[in-house]
Amino acid sequence: MKQGNSWYNTLQYIVLLLTAAAVPIHWRVGLFFVLLLVITTFVKLIAQRKVGNPMIGRSFLWALLGPAIYWMTLAISLCWSHDIITGLEVLLRNAVLLCFSFCFLISDTSYLTSRLLRGMGYALVVATCGTFVYFLVKAGVATAQGMDFVSFYGDFYSHSRNGYRHHAYIAMYAVVAMVFVYHELIAYWKELTVWHRVLLLFSMALLLSYVVLVNSRAGMIMMGVSMLTCIVHLVVTKRSWKLGVGIAALLLFCIVGVTKSIPTYADRVSETVANVEEDIRYTVYRCNWQAIRSNPVVGYGVGDAHAIQVETYKNEGFNMGAQAGLNAHNQYMESMLQAGLLGVLSLLFFLLSPLVVALCRHSRYTFVIAVFTCVVMMNLLFESMLERQMGLLFIGGLYAVMALMMCVEEKSGKIGTNNNRYNDAR
Repeated sequence: MKQGNSWYNTLQYIVLLLTAAAVPIHWRVGLFFVLLLVITTFVKLIAQRKVGNPMIGRSFLWALLGPAIYWMTLAISLCWSHDIITGLEVLLRNAVLLCFSFCFLISDTSYLTSRLLRGMGYALVVATCGTFVYFLVKAGVATAQGMDFVSFYGDFYSHSRNGYRHHAYIAMYAVVAMVFVYHELIAYWKELTVWHRVLLLFSMALLLSYVVLVNSRAGMIMMGVSMLTCIVHLVVTKRSWKLGVGIAALLLFCIVGVTKSIPTYADRVSETVANVEEDIRYTVYRCNWQAIRSNPVVGYGVGDAHAIQVETYKNEGFNMGAQAGLNAHNQYMESMLQAGLLGVLSLLFFLLSPLVVALCRHSRYTFVIAVFTCVVMMNLLFESMLERQMGLLFIGGLYAVMALMMCVEEKSGKIGTNNNRYNDAR
């Protein structure tokens, strides 16, 4: 920490590192460290006796304000909600989305460098790989005691209490961590030691296996699209199609090998394709679309949206969905139910603002920001990510860090120039 190397900057950065590591482990631990980050930020403001972040320029301000605009849209929809109490509960839960941006807007983060931000990425990778190793150890012990692997998997992930190990969210953590590892390898290859490269490649293999083993269809789609994008990017920057084809063949071999050894995943995909109209998710989408069509402009309000979902399930004869209180399993539909067209437009503004800023500023991080944005937006097609703390914590932190990446780049004087680390790594 070259600038402002004081105890409160060190404390704030340590909390940021712990938060990046805690979110993929357990959402309650992540929430604790986010609240600790807010407290640390206020302590820092008192110590510094100044409010505001000189690093945040006008264009970067929009990237950080995206979550606040989305949250305010939901708050406005409370005006036409009948169930005010439920609406306030939803707004309070979603306020976590604002914590990172709020802390970075009011607190001076000039001490942050590219190396320190990369440290947060490494914390995410270590924590995600660590949870996978923990799962493998538990699975090995359970199997040795005579428990079937599929039954153990169901207890560990699919049926875990409060859904804190929900496979779709874990797959998103792992795919984002994989993209970060790819960025480290391609952008800093010459600076890395041999052991550093080996560890990064090993972590990439662990994360790939993790995505496959958590048995998430959305996770496999995200991984496939992001890895294909990275391979194309690698071919373009290295100008070697043989290298790209070789890596693609290796990835395909690994995926096919794992799926063949775990037939439950292949069976799940084939059953979904063969019986689309009987799939529960299809029924959920159909029912929610019926509700949206009845009031597409302003929605039903953040307080009444869930009650409307349950009522629609009952009217459509989907009793299981009504009893379980299923959400839309699609954040775009969820936002339209809550606030109509304004809700989905504010959501898209929130999701796309960092990428638009990166493109306009010709940032060298444009590619990695584009892949991160693509991963999140694809996952929102299959899950209502902003209805759970697992999604709110991770997405809120990821988007705030993407904005900070560009702020740090501008501070170093390299934004908008032809200084491309990808080309330097060739």
